Amino acid sequence: MTLKELLVGFGTQVRSIWMIGLHAFAKRETRMYPEEPVYLPPRYRGRIVLTRDPDGEERCVACNLCAVACPVGCISLQKAETKEWPLVSGIFPH
Repeated sequence: MTLKELLVGFGTQVRSIWMIGLHAFAKRETRMYPEEPVYLPPRYRGRIVLTRDPDGEERCVACNLCAVACPVGCISLQKAETKEWPLVSGIFPH
Protein backbone atom coordinates (compact mmCIF):
# COMPACT_ATOMS: atom_id res chain seq x y z
CA MET A 1 0.00 0.00 0.00
CA THR A 2 1.47 3.32 -1.03
CA LEU A 3 1.35 6.58 0.88
CA LYS A 4 -1.04 8.07 -1.71
CA GLU A 5 -3.55 5.22 -1.27
CA LEU A 6 -3.28 5.55 2.49
CA LEU A 7 -3.98 9.30 2.39
CA VAL A 8 -6.91 8.86 -0.02
CA GLY A 9 -8.42 6.19 2.23
CA PHE A 10 -7.96 8.35 5.31
CA GLY A 11 -9.51 11.32 3.48
CA THR A 12 -12.60 9.34 2.52
CA GLN A 13 -13.02 8.12 6.10
CA VAL A 14 -12.80 11.68 7.48
CA ARG A 15 -15.23 12.93 4.81
CA SER A 16 -17.71 10.15 5.65
CA ILE A 17 -17.58 10.91 9.37
CA TRP A 18 -18.02 14.64 8.62
CA MET A 19 -21.13 13.99 6.47
CA ILE A 20 -22.64 11.73 9.13
CA GLY A 21 -22.05 14.45 11.72
CA LEU A 22 -23.76 17.07 9.54
CA HIS A 23 -26.83 14.93 8.96
CA ALA A 24 -27.07 13.63 12.52
CA PHE A 25 -27.76 17.10 13.94
CA ALA A 26 -29.81 18.51 11.07
CA LYS A 27 -33.47 19.42 11.53
CA ARG A 28 -35.82 16.47 10.92
CA GLU A 29 -38.09 16.51 7.87
CA THR A 30 -40.73 14.20 9.35
CA ARG A 31 -44.14 15.81 9.81
CA MET A 32 -46.88 14.61 12.12
CA TYR A 33 -49.44 14.44 9.29
CA PRO A 34 -52.89 14.61 10.86
CA GLU A 35 -51.89 17.34 13.33
CA GLU A 36 -49.55 19.24 10.95
CA PRO A 37 -50.95 19.45 7.42
CA VAL A 38 -48.50 19.19 4.52
CA TYR A 39 -47.65 22.48 2.80
CA LEU A 40 -49.21 22.76 -0.65
CA PRO A 41 -48.12 25.47 -3.09
CA PRO A 42 -50.74 28.08 -4.04
CA ARG A 43 -51.09 26.71 -7.60
CA TYR A 44 -51.39 23.04 -6.57
CA ARG A 45 -54.12 21.39 -8.63
CA GLY A 46 -54.69 18.25 -6.62
CA ARG A 47 -56.40 15.12 -7.81
CA ILE A 48 -59.46 15.26 -10.07
CA VAL A 49 -62.31 13.44 -8.35
CA LEU A 50 -65.84 12.90 -9.60
CA THR A 51 -68.09 13.94 -6.72
CA ARG A 52 -71.60 12.66 -6.08
CA ASP A 53 -74.86 14.10 -4.79
CA PRO A 54 -76.31 12.94 -1.46
CA ASP A 55 -78.67 10.80 -3.60
CA GLY A 56 -75.70 9.03 -5.18
CA GLU A 57 -75.96 10.69 -8.60
CA GLU A 58 -72.83 12.03 -10.31
CA ARG A 59 -72.28 15.80 -10.18
CA CYS A 60 -70.74 16.08 -13.63
CA VAL A 61 -71.97 18.75 -16.04
CA ALA A 62 -69.87 17.45 -18.98
CA CYS A 63 -67.67 20.55 -19.22
CA ASN A 64 -64.79 18.35 -20.52
CA LEU A 65 -62.22 20.18 -18.36
CA CYS A 66 -60.99 16.96 -16.74
CA ALA A 67 -60.35 15.33 -20.13
CA VAL A 68 -58.48 18.41 -21.37
CA ALA A 69 -56.38 18.68 -18.18
CA CYS A 70 -55.41 14.99 -18.16
CA PRO A 71 -51.72 14.86 -19.18
CA VAL A 72 -51.85 11.31 -20.58
CA GLY A 73 -55.32 11.45 -22.13
CA CYS A 74 -56.82 8.56 -20.15
CA ILE A 75 -60.11 10.40 -19.43
CA SER A 76 -62.76 10.49 -22.13
CA LEU A 77 -66.38 11.64 -21.99
CA GLN A 78 -69.34 10.11 -23.78
CA LYS A 79 -72.79 11.63 -23.99
CA ALA A 80 -75.65 9.99 -22.10
CA GLU A 81 -79.27 10.92 -21.41
CA THR A 82 -80.64 11.25 -17.86
CA LYS A 83 -83.95 12.41 -16.43
CA GLU A 84 -82.78 15.81 -15.15
CA TRP A 85 -80.33 16.74 -17.92
CA PRO A 86 -80.75 16.04 -21.60
CA LEU A 87 -77.01 15.55 -22.20
CA VAL A 88 -74.62 14.85 -19.35
CA SER A 89 -71.50 12.82 -18.81
CA GLY A 90 -71.32 9.13 -19.35
CA ILE A 91 -68.25 6.93 -18.99
CA PHE A 92 -65.23 7.76 -16.82
CA PRO A 93 -62.59 5.06 -17.31
CA HIS A 94 -59.99 4.58 -14.59
